[in-house]
Amino acid sequence: MNTAMLKMLTPAETRADDRPGWIPPEIKENWDTDPYAYQTEEELMPAGGLHAYLVTYFVEVLRSFLETRGLMLLADTFMLYRDGKGIKQRISPDLLLMPFSFPPPSAYDLDIEPPPSVVMEVTSPKSRARDMKNKLFFYTGLGIRTYFVIDAVTPGAKLRNETGLHLWRKNRGMVQQIQPDAEGYLRFPEMGIKVKAEGHRLLFADMISGEMLHDTGELKMIILKERQRAEAAEKKAEQSWKQGEYSKAGETARKMLVKKYSPAEISDLTGLSVDEIMLLNDCS
Repeated sequence: MNTAMLKMLTPAETRADDRPGWIPPEIKENWDTDPYAYQTEEELMPAGGLHAYLVTYFVEVLRSFLETRGLMLLADTFMLYRDGKGIKQRISPDLLLMPFSFPPPSAYDLDIEPPPSVVMEVTSPKSRARDMKNKLFFYTGLGIRTYFVIDAVTPGAKLRNETGLHLWRKNRGMVQQIQPDAEGYLRFPEMGIKVKAEGHRLLFADMISGEMLHDTGELKMIILKERQRAEAAEKKAEQSWKQGEYSKAGETARKMLVKKYSPAEISDLTGLSVDEIMLLNDCS
């Protein structure tokens, strides 16, 4: 992201021509006001590697859960705002929380929409300092109440032993860093979820019920394991039933042998083979 954008804001004073701040200075007229025009790598970096994995994983796990609550996460989309001079600028948070909308908007314009209740960033070695400090005050200065950072790599580009999760919330004009609860979860009442890291895994749960939330692959594995357990239990029950029936048949056969029934007669009645009946006879 362009560090020139990251500053505290004063009330917006719209310029008469309303020329967006991302228009290159050499373009004097007939500029394109589309937020994705004149895009630079610093403003909207192409997602890749671990960064993209964490963003998409977060969205996948929470998509259905949030939709039932009329919410959605918008990923890698320009948020349009006005700087202290009233000039329209753009910045691309990794994730922002907004009311559900389909199709999703191509940009989130603060001239039209209220500030998102939650904005999230995933750090990279080059962006970590900005994500952990500058953007905290930048986003809260825009009126965004909750700011969340997923910190999986060190400034030296090495994978951390455990993914760091950092949460700040603005309350009564004060920005406070929120600490995990007794179980290690950070709570997001805006979404109704809680999140914690175990090593490199992110664990999500319903904040009220405590039920774990899973992505599609995890759900498939859970369903498969449940099916395997059910099949094993059914097979065990069937084996137990067969064993019980076999024991009853054997007991009946022994009584009939005592009464001098022929093996053929006993076989017709009990379903045991003649060889099984003869074995019972030898053991009697």
